[in-house]
Formats: sequence, structure tokens, C-alpha cells
Amino acid sequence: MSLARDARIASGYFSSRCLAQIAPGLASHLQRSDRPLKLLISPELDDDDRAAIDRGVRAPQEVIDSLASKLLDHGSVHESAVVQHTRDCLSYLLATCRLEIRFVLMDLGMYHKKQWLLSDGEVRLAVHGSGNATGRGLLLNGEQMTIDRDWADGPTAELRVSRLFEQWDKQWNGEHPDSLTLQASDGILVAGQGSAHGTAPTIGDFWAAWKQDHDAGIEPVLPPGSPELARRVLTVPKNLEWRTGRFQHQGQAVDAFFDNDRRGVLAIATGGGKTRTALLAASETQRRHAGPMLMVVLVPSRPLMMQWADDIREFGVEPLLPSGLNPHERGLRLLEVEAGLSVDRPSTEVMIVTNSLFSQDEGIRDLLARLPSQVELFLVGDEMHNLGAPTHFRSLPQRADSRLGLSATPIRQYDPDGTDRLFDYFGPQVFTFGLDEAIRAGCLTPYRYFLHEVPMSNHELDKWTELTEELAKAGFKRDDDGQVVGLTRRGERLLRDRRAILEQASAKIQVLRHLLEEQMPSTVQRCLVYASGKAAVLEEGRQIERINEMLSDLGIISHQFTSAETSRRDASDLLAAFGQGDYQVLTAMKVLDEGIDIPQTDTAYILASSAVRREWVQRRGRILRRAAGKSMASVHDFIVVPPELESDEGAAILRGELRRAEEFASLAENEWDSDGPRSIISSFEAHTRVRN
Repeated sequence: MSLARDARIASGYFSSRCLAQIAPGLASHLQRSDRPLKLLISPELDDDDRAAIDRGVRAPQEVIDSLASKLLDHGSVHESAVVQHTRDCLSYLLATCRLEIRFVLMDLGMYHKKQWLLSDGEVRLAVHGSGNATGRGLLLNGEQMTIDRDWADGPTAELRVSRLFEQWDKQWNGEHPDSLTLQASDGILVAGQGSAHGTAPTIGDFWAAWKQDHDAGIEPVLPPGSPELARRVLTVPKNLEWRTGRFQHQGQAVDAFFDNDRRGVLAIATGGGKTRTALLAASETQRRHAGPMLMVVLVPSRPLMMQWADDIREFGVEPLLPSGLNPHERGLRLLEVEAGLSVDRPSTEVMIVTNSLFSQDEGIRDLLARLPSQVELFLVGDEMHNLGAPTHFRSLPQRADSRLGLSATPIRQYDPDGTDRLFDYFGPQVFTFGLDEAIRAGCLTPYRYFLHEVPMSNHELDKWTELTEELAKAGFKRDDDGQVVGLTRRGERLLRDRRAILEQASAKIQVLRHLLEEQMPSTVQRCLVYASGKAAVLEEGRQIERINEMLSDLGIISHQFTSAETSRRDASDLLAAFGQGDYQVLTAMKVLDEGIDIPQTDTAYILASSAVRREWVQRRGRILRRAAGKSMASVHDFIVVPPELESDEGAAILRGELRRAEEFASLAENEWDSDGPRSIISSFEAHTRVRN
């Protein structure tokens, strides 16, 4: 240390008594170097050291005047003074800026590093191990420390020294994602106090103390350089093309949103870039706003939340994901967000919240309700049709300066009241970019559509007829066109069971097996199989489990992705593994319908489709995402053919099946091929007209 021009220390525990142990080197270092000794510590201090630091920081001139004669010898702090007057020396070094202390708080636990990093300007040395910067750590305890010299100990040591210095600088500058680095004047607020749980003070404890001062009108200064409060605003990436080229519709959508006073719904097809369009609109809103902005994004699922987080990071802001935190952690992080919004300059905070958590967590809603007027609240409802349900709609904040609804299909089918509520809240549909436009613009991949006939068994037809008769008694018409609103609970159950008969027709798995065997199982790749999400009606077991068994029997490597998988923290890893080819097939029910990106997929087998048109758009959107080397996608649909085509029941079943086939075929590249889907549809249309 006596030869070092630069000295940086990291220590979980710190005691001024350690200064006595390093007094010879410290005194020589202070005489030799014109740079301050830098010390990173946790806030675990005894009361005397805390008071000594507080004196040196808050009353520097008073400390200098009172201690100079005691500590100085020929103008420099002398070795014996350091040994005899450790706390006075600590105060004096801080007051004269020869020592800088910063405190490190963690989300959980305590900062616990032990490092001594020394440099003479040309070569560097690192001492690291188990010894804290305390008297016991240096003198009494049985500690083990490693010394790495970048000039003498080989390339591994040289790399280790370099990384230790880089990591220390990152922590000192407040650039570490899981910690908060505070100047001594800020850290002293919580130093030595411990938290309410009897552990080391954490980031949350600091923000709780900060908020108390803020609420009392003291307006505490925000700590500089912390990741939570650094000067950050949503900023459009420089290489993002959105005014020209195939994504020029995004610029048009942003303009339409501002033309309607930052209210409105953007009906942009999957693949058209709904997320980035929303971020472009939010970035422009922040650019025009002189103060802070809070962007809140409501999403229906955790995987969609993670995709939003990745896109937001590209725009320069690290979002808060409260849905992944326990209630205590969530409350602490909300305090940080509130602190970040107290600045008087442009600054963006972003939260991504699942719909279910937002409707349940009063703390999040209360934060939005008490935002000061200078904070712009920008609310995004992704897949906003989900928010039309009364439970979710009631939780939407009354105060939201900018409101943007996103959905490829914002109309809630057969729910005009729910649709009206959404448009009243978000504003009108100000821009539309449909699936056909997305394919023409090159945002989505063209596709070929293949219809496969599946014979319906007599047993399945008998059950379907039985349920139809019960529905008629309940007042529901025979033809199922997707309506669900206005039914009694019994009517909903009967209709759900009748739809399940078609979705789960047993011959579908046999037809799928034949198609896969015909292709050769070893060549199957990048494939999605959609199964029914409804409970089994004819007691044959869940369809997705039977599909999984069949794939395993063929030697096809697959994994299912249902709501159970989306709740796991490794859901994104599973999707990434599928995208990389680790799995040939992904089997799913409903969960992949909304917003989840798996662009490498180029083949889909849709064994089960509901009568809801939104699902038809969403499922094609999953398969049509662009990817390198992908020029065409294949969509396989399974159309149930009843044994009695001329009967009322047979005609009704065919009408429902052909309604979906017509929709899928209308944009397919092979619609009018001699063996294309239109030829199959036409062959059955005569039977549906008989009983129309």
C-alpha cells in the first residue's frame, strides 16, 4: 500500500480499528498519492464509527479545525496518530477528501465482498478472500486471502485482476443491477440501524427512509449514479426502421394515436410490431413531456411480460416486473419507482404487470392513484380484449394521461357491452393493420393451408345430438357461431361440452399420426400442435396427454407448453430451447395464442379450434412470424365430418367447421390450387345449404 498510487477497498464489514493495522502503509500512501483512498462497505457499522463518518461528511471544516494538530506531522497524517486515534483519523480523512466511502445496499442480504485493489499506475495487484476490513479480520481471525499480480502471476491472474477492478468500478458507480450504491451522506441514514427483520439494511430500507423524508416535505436529494435513479428516458433505438420500409405502418399508427390526443386502440396483426409501436408512442410522449413519466403495461401472461421486458430494454430502460416478486419485495420496489418519479426532469419508469396481479394488488393501484400531476401516466393494455372482463375492467386506473390499447382483434366477439367499455376507456380504434396487410408488407410469412377430413364416430354424434337437445331446452340455437354471452351457467357448460366433442374427436390423433409417419418422424421440426383446452367429455383422457403419448411412441422429441409451464420461471428457457431445435414439437392448448414469439416455427397442426374468430387470427400469427431461412409456413387443420351429412345435426356441424376453414383459406397461398382447401370446402358446401 505504501507504493500504491491508487487504492480501492471493498469490505462487507468495516471498523475504523482496521486503520491501526494498516497504519504504516496507509500513512505512506497518503503522502505518496494525490488520489483519495476509496472504500466500498455495507451499512453494518457500530455506533461510534457511524458517528465518526457522519462528522467527517456533515461538518468537514469543524473536523479539520479540531483535529489537524492532533493528527498531522509536517503537514501529513502520521503513522502513530492513525494507531492512537483511529476514529478521529476516519473523520479527518473524510473531511479532507483523502478518503471516500460509499455504502452498498442489496435487494436481499448484505454486501459481503473483501477486496484490496492496488495500483501504481502501471501494474495492479488484487488481494481478495475472506478477510474483512476490521481489526479482527486483519489481525485475529483465521482468514485466507489470495494475492494476484497482473505482471507476474500469469494470464489467469492477469484476467482475474482485470475483472476484479472492473467489477469494483461498476459497484462504485452504481451500475450493478442488484444493488444500490450510496454516497456516505445518504448511506449514513440507514448505516448501523439494521432492517425491520433484524438483518442488514437493504435497498428497500433506504427507500422507506427516503419516502418518510419525502412525505414530510424534506425533499431529500436523490443518490447519484444509482441504477434505479440514473437519468434514463425511453429512447428510440437508432437503427429502428419505423417510418419507411415494411414497418412504416408503425409510424402511421403513432401519428394516429397523437392525432387523437394520445387515446386509442391500435388493431395491429401479430407480427406487425404492436409492442414496438407502443414503445415508439411512449418514447415520443416522454420526449414531449418536460417531467417524469410512468409507463404501465398490462399483459395477460408471464411469458408475454418477459417479451415486453426485452423490448423495453432496447429502448434504454430497465423495467420493474412486480409479478415476479413476493408482496414484501413488491412493496419495496414500488417505493423505488415512486422515488424515481420525484425528479423535476424527463425520466421514465416502466412497470409490466399481469392483468391478474393488477386487479388483486392494491399497492400498485394506489401508487397510480396518488401520482402527482407532473408525472405523465402512460397506460398500455396489451391484448386489451382481455381487459373487457368486469373483474379486470374495474381495476383500470381512473387517472391515465395516455391510454393505448393493443390487440390484433380488439372486438370482444358477442360481448358488445365489454367491447364498448374498452373503447370508452382507451378511445376509438384509430389504426388498423390486418393479417392480410402484414403478409403483403412482408411482416409475416405467407402460408399454405391444408384441410384434413376427420370422420366423426356415431358415439360422438349421439353425444353431440344429446347436448344439442339440452341446449335447445335451455333456449340456445342449434348453430354454434361462437356466441357465449348471455347464457346461463348450465347453458355455458352444455355449450362447452358440445364444442369439446368436435375439438376432441378421437380420429384426429389417428389422422395426425398418419401425417407424421408419412413425413417421417425424424424429419419433423419447428412444429406446433394445438390441442383442446377443454375437459374430456367422453372419458378418453385429456387430448394433449394422448398427443404427447403418440409423439413419444413415434420417437418425436416434444414438450408441452400449457398454463402450468408459463407460471414457471424457466418458461422463456423452454421456448428458447424449442427455437434452437432441442424439441421437434411443442404441444399447447390456449396459452400460445396471445403475443408469445416463437418465430422459428413453420408448421402447425391445429387439432382443436374454438369458434372464437380472435383465436383464428392469433394462431396464424404464431406460425407466420418471420425468421431467417423461413419463406413459407404450413397450417394443417382438421375438419370433423359427421356420419350423416344430410341430417340437421350433420349440416350444423359442417357449417361451424367450414366457417373456420373459409377464414383460414381466404389468405392462403394455395387457396385455389386443384388440391387446395377451397376444393374441399366446396365439396361440403352443398350439404350445409340443404338445411340453412
